[in-house]
Amino acid sequence: MMLILGLDPGSLRFGIGIVAQERRRFSYVHSETIRLPERDFVERMRRLLEQLERVLAAYPVGQAAMEEGFLGKNVRSMALLATVRGVAMAALLRRGLPLALYAPRQVKQALTGYGNAEKEQVARMARMLLGAPPRKIGLDESDALAVAYCHGASCR
Repeated sequence: MMLILGLDPGSLRFGIGIVAQERRRFSYVHSETIRLPERDFVERMRRLLEQLERVLAAYPVGQAAMEEGFLGKNVRSMALLATVRGVAMAALLRRGLPLALYAPRQVKQALTGYGNAEKEQVARMARMLLGAPPRKIGLDESDALAVAYCHGASCR
């Protein structure tokens, strides 16, 4: 059995999803949203790194996958998101974890069969395919679970 960490980076909310893969079966292990309060950006990145290290210490993850950023029109937002992704990569590199990157369309295609699926459809499929718990799972969490599932399905 392999644990796969999926990451959905955001500068205010960062989705984490962990799935177990055993042969062709996938199951839910853990998910959460790291909330990054709107204060000093450097402080937010410190908090993100601490929270990622906490999760990595708690779960024996063997592989990681992250959703690639999309090109937007706001250069400042793109720069902030690039820094967030860099902090996440640093946390993974410190543990020697391999990281794969997937385009949003590719993630949606793997989970729903449709590359332009809405976030709510991704969330429903993540719950159904992974047997997620009855608690409400946020959209950032379900996106991260979808990234982990996409990685596992791509590596078969």
